[in-house]
Amino acid sequence: MDAIRVRSVSERLEEWRQLNAAGAMMEESAVRSRHPEYSDREVFLALVVARYGEELAHEVWPDSVGVEP
Repeated sequence: MDAIRVRSVSERLEEWRQLNAAGAMMEESAVRSRHPEYSDREVFLALVVARYGEELAHEVWPDSVGVEP
């Protein structure tokens, strides 16, 4: 915890941003690995379904019906 405490707020925020970006890249990579036939749009929709659930995804993005995360 001391290693985190000695960093400035801006340094901690930058580390948080980098970790989130890395997580998003891994999540996208996992979808592409499971569904190599998916277009970029279908990958986006699969991520939406995984993050927000089918009900919300289908309401906001009707073309997400049938896309599996």
